[in-house]
Amino acid sequence: MSLTTQFIAELVRAANEADRLTPFEVKRLLSRSIATIRDMREQTGIRGSNRAKDVVIDLQVAAARADSLTCC
Repeated sequence: MSLTTQFIAELVRAANEADRLTPFEVKRLLSRSIATIRDMREQTGIRGSNRAKDVVIDLQVAAARADSLTCC
């Protein structure tokens, strides 16, 4: 199984247990998502966008706000 496939499986597991994730775990998953998207874009030659419609920007904002989530 590739690293990307393993990560996707981890995201699915986390989504099924979202109510039990700590803010740290949420931030870590979001940060790994950002890195994975950037790596995949680089591998395929797709350039990122600096526009507000780029999902990576939304993920960065969500990761930055993850610390303010209430736990459990």
